[in-house]
Amino acid sequence: MSDTHSTPHADHSGEEQKHHTFINLALVLAAITGIELVLVYLPIHEAVVFSSLIALSLFKFFSVIAWFMHLIYDKMLLTLAFGTGLAIASGTVVALMFIMDRGFVDFEAISAF
Repeated sequence: MSDTHSTPHADHSGEEQKHHTFINLALVLAAITGIELVLVYLPIHEAVVFSSLIALSLFKFFSVIAWFMHLIYDKMLLTLAFGTGLAIASGTVVALMFIMDRGFVDFEAISAF
């Protein structure tokens, strides 16, 4: 009688491995953030610093999306949707950087008002 109403036991054998993976990824992301902070203060050419920061940020973005949002276990369409959002956001940032460049802005015309 007690066997008919017993609840099935869930298999949680892979959960501990997932937790270790999440902790390791969090530590890697923290180390990358530290590298980004140090890069800003190093006497390196600006182009190298900016390209390094962009590459590290893209890696962090995809890592967070793939692992912490569990998209690595979902369909590829969802990952492509987030990648499309990243591409649109990156294009917007690059366009704004070109628009707001000091060489293209006439500060005398702006300050006349």
